[in-house]
Amino acid sequence: MKENMLQFKKKLRNEPLLMVLVFTLLTIMTFLIIYPIARVVMETNGEIFSQLWTNVRWRNSLVNTVFITILSTLSSTIVAFIFAYTIARLDVPCKGLFRIVTLLPIVSPPFIVALSYILLFGRQGIITNHLLGIPLDIYGWTGLWAVQTISFFPYAYAVIYGVVKAASIQMEYAAYNLGATKWQVFTDVFLKLCRPGIAGGALVVAMSILADFGNPMIIGGNFSVLSTEAYAQMTGWFDIPAAAMLATTMLVPALSLFLINRLWVGKRSYVTVTGKDSSLQPYPIAAWVKWLLFSFCMFVSVVVVLVYGTLVYGAFTTTWGYDWSLTLDNMVYVVGKQQEITNSIVYAVCAAVGAALLSVLVAYLVQRKQFGLNKWMDFLAVLPGAIPGVFLSLGFAFAFGGDMFSLTGTSLIIILALMIWNLPTCYSANAAALQQIGPSIEEASTNLGATGIQTYFKVLLPLVRTSFISSMVLAFLRSVTCLSVVIFIYSLKTSVGTITIIGLLSNGQWGAASAVTITLIGIAISVLLLTKLAFRLGGKTFEI
Repeated sequence: MKENMLQFKKKLRNEPLLMVLVFTLLTIMTFLIIYPIARVVMETNGEIFSQLWTNVRWRNSLVNTVFITILSTLSSTIVAFIFAYTIARLDVPCKGLFRIVTLLPIVSPPFIVALSYILLFGRQGIITNHLLGIPLDIYGWTGLWAVQTISFFPYAYAVIYGVVKAASIQMEYAAYNLGATKWQVFTDVFLKLCRPGIAGGALVVAMSILADFGNPMIIGGNFSVLSTEAYAQMTGWFDIPAAAMLATTMLVPALSLFLINRLWVGKRSYVTVTGKDSSLQPYPIAAWVKWLLFSFCMFVSVVVVLVYGTLVYGAFTTTWGYDWSLTLDNMVYVVGKQQEITNSIVYAVCAAVGAALLSVLVAYLVQRKQFGLNKWMDFLAVLPGAIPGVFLSLGFAFAFGGDMFSLTGTSLIIILALMIWNLPTCYSANAAALQQIGPSIEEASTNLGATGIQTYFKVLLPLVRTSFISSMVLAFLRSVTCLSVVIFIYSLKTSVGTITIIGLLSNGQWGAASAVTITLIGIAISVLLLTKLAFRLGGKTFEI
């Protein structure tokens, strides 16, 4: 600490403008990240925390949260591993379909699967009621487990696929040559090589499920979890200390998972091959195993396609469950909600641009300048990634909804919350891009007479342009379909599309809810495809 302070003072004397910029950024980030967290924690006290164990409703919410997080994480990770193995290792058809299935949740509201699940298997479901004629209660932990597995397995797949793809095929051949059986090679060689990736994928999924708000809200029924219980305490009973306590309880395991992921998995190398690339093909597995895995992936893909197909059908149905005739009335309703949809787009654009600009500047300072507080700035940039959306929303409501900083009912509070929520995503992408640029390029620019600012704008920024735009697009996609971050800070004038969907579902207007949902998905997919096209025309590859 003393050494860092000395370094800070030395930099302050030699580069005062740089230190003014660092001080300004640290002040803004601390104000927008630490202050909301502190406000939530300050609303709690020891007495209210002690009631967590004596109040049956709160205790059940805690137990339910732990139970469903463990269960859904296990099932999501297993499904993700099967998808990753099938796509990376097996010679099977329809891999393009499987890849699309793993991408769809990124461009969709997080509760879309729950909505479709009810349309298919609910009391007025097209399968249970219309086709089979059987009553089925899908509300509760079983329904929540099913929709969370489908919703979040792509998050684990994104981590596991890279590890499965990079696992050393030579080591497997060597094990076979030494007499090992296929099962021994799979369990003792392949699985152990993939273990860091599987653990990393499981942690990412666990953090997402722990913070999930939309799915428990829609399909949880009486099976309450901490996020929905905090919302109920805040909006139903107006019990602010209880809502803050429940949100803080949710923050503790979220921070723990985040730190484990960052300190353990994040520092492990997934590279298992050194030297020259291998041209070896994966060792063939039994045909029945291969087609069994293919059938499983196809079954999940059909379910996902059915989810989206049901939404489209529901958007053009007169009255779901009673009148199946087709109509455009629901799309007319979307026109009536154009203000909410416009708000979604405007807030998402502003938040994405703000997060991308802030992140690239912070990444540059952390990676390229030594000012003694690099680790603190790095910590602030990634910390929002550990904060559940409901907690962040509650923190902004407490911090900027009072007399001191009254932003209640404004667009600015939503844009700032979404910007902070997306900061870790943008920061990670831009920091990784900067790490790949050697310092000799900056030295050459300086030797040619360029100033630090000229080097930053004319040399470094063009080199990280791809990651900058990719992270900005991803932040837009996350923001336009976000629910949990805005749930406590929207007003009548600043309501967004996802809030409208929740309201429609509460009123039983399934067709209108489906119409608004597919409109948001259409906007997200359009932005994604246009970005891909722009990158392709520029001779670059766009990946999220």
